[in-house]
Amino acid sequence: MASDTTSLIPPQGEVVLRDCVQTLSRMADYRLPNALDRRLLWLSENKERLDKTQREELAALVELADHRALDKVQANAVLERLRQIYPELANATS
Repeated sequence: MASDTTSLIPPQGEVVLRDCVQTLSRMADYRLPNALDRRLLWLSENKERLDKTQREELAALVELADHRALDKVQANAVLERLRQIYPELANATS
């Protein structure tokens, strides 16, 4: 795992940075599972006719989707900062 980062950080730190990049990349690429996405779409399209339980389900799914969207934006921002500091990590997701 020799790279340019070895002169800047200890080897165990490089491993941690690569693990962080991989984890952040997975977060940045996250998509709601198809079943949840379809359910969210159906509930959104039919919100005028939903009963109380369905409205609560819609609210919960919207909250989940909003949180995941924020996680994705933050993960991409941190990845970009890491890659600016450690360009050799750009391919660490393989």
